[in-house]
Amino acid sequence: MIAEELDALELPAETDAYRLEEREGRQVVIERRREMTDPEARVFIGRMGEDIPADTGDALDRIGLGEIVGKGTLVAIKVNIGGGLTGVPSSFSDLLVVEGIIDAVRELGGRPFICEANMRTLTMDRSMLVHRGFYPLLVRKGVPFINLSELSGIDYFPLGWEGPIHLARPLFHPEVKVVSVPALKHHWECVVTLAQKNMYGAIAERQKSMFHRGGAIDETVAAAARAVTPDISVLAHRQVGGRLGPHFCIPIDFGYIVASDNVLAADRVGCDIMGADWETVKHLQINCGGREIPYRLVEGSVEIDPHVLQRIARTALAPWEVRFWRAALYPQYFVPHKTQYRHLFRIEPLGTILNWLFFHTRGDPWPTEWHPPWTPE
Repeated sequence: MIAEELDALELPAETDAYRLEEREGRQVVIERRREMTDPEARVFIGRMGEDIPADTGDALDRIGLGEIVGKGTLVAIKVNIGGGLTGVPSSFSDLLVVEGIIDAVRELGGRPFICEANMRTLTMDRSMLVHRGFYPLLVRKGVPFINLSELSGIDYFPLGWEGPIHLARPLFHPEVKVVSVPALKHHWECVVTLAQKNMYGAIAERQKSMFHRGGAIDETVAAAARAVTPDISVLAHRQVGGRLGPHFCIPIDFGYIVASDNVLAADRVGCDIMGADWETVKHLQINCGGREIPYRLVEGSVEIDPHVLQRIARTALAPWEVRFWRAALYPQYFVPHKTQYRHLFRIEPLGTILNWLFFHTRGDPWPTEWHPPWTPE
């Protein structure tokens, strides 16, 4: 079983990102200061054609997946299925993109597994995989799903923090490579959900409301992305989720693949796609230190249709709207944890109905039969 193999991995005493330390009789991870930007960062932008898995594999090849994954490499494909609503495909990772990543990793001899951690109201079990549409893919491809909350955990202390973030211990191992595959959507508290925000979902602690309640959501997102920094980030979807993500999304046809070997570069490009000013995305600013984020477009990259970008930008949240929603949502994080876990998931069907009534009607229908919106070159 891959879970047992992951739990058996022994962490090195020190890497460029952390060092191990004993505190109160237990082992913890202490962050080491390092530079998150990379002047050699590569970004590839490609169109989705008729064969989305194959196009995804091509994008990964162009940004050097073969330099990261080899025979026997364990590859954690961190998807976004905890946030979002059943029946709203733009609110979680695109299945065909995930399939392409699985195929590309296996072609190089790697051993992929899909992973996600429990959320405050949702348990990442087979029922959830069925609701999100992932279960048939896992069965068809024979790829395991790992609930990160069920792996052995370890406390991670970001620099300057008195308290820790609890994460799955195996994800800190240098031999476990991480691919972040978020849903591309706006976020009513963090502006956007992109590659870094997706790693917030890797926190093993179910009661993530503690970070919202403490007013440190941006800092926590940034810290989670530094703790488990993706080796590859893939921002790709047939549709992006506009407006009030992570749950309520106006589906807007997109059809591009953005792949990068640097998580900050991926998010920098992602902000432009989502019509968000990257200088207002606090978790991105924390990890880049307020400086420019260097990257180079890989040969063969395409320009995204300006009309597509305009349609997405029209649904973006203004800074005052983000501040409003943060204040409006704040009281919910004081709902007792047991109440959240035991009862709030029951109202998700209501959220799905509201999305279809008030948001889906303002966007594009889900492409049940995908056809590229452009003429092949």
